[in-house]
Amino acid sequence: MPSKYEQAIYDMLSSEPVTPSEVAKKLRINYKTAKDALMRLAITKKDVRYKNSGRIHIFWRKKTRA
Repeated sequence: MPSKYEQAIYDMLSSEPVTPSEVAKKLRINYKTAKDALMRLAITKKDVRYKNSGRIHIFWRKKTRA
C-alpha cells in the first residue's frame, strides 16, 4: 500500500542525493516511514536511484533527457 507521503517525497527528490533522515526531518515524520517510502519509490519509479553506502542509504532522482 502506497504511503501518503510518497508524492511529497518524490517531489522533494532531485539530482542532489538525500538520506531518509533528511526527508524525515523536512516532513516531520518517522525515519522508518521516510525510508520505506523512499525504498518503494526506488522500486516503482524508473527515475529514482538508490545507493547503500555502509549504513547510510542515499536516494536521488535521475535527470531525464529533454
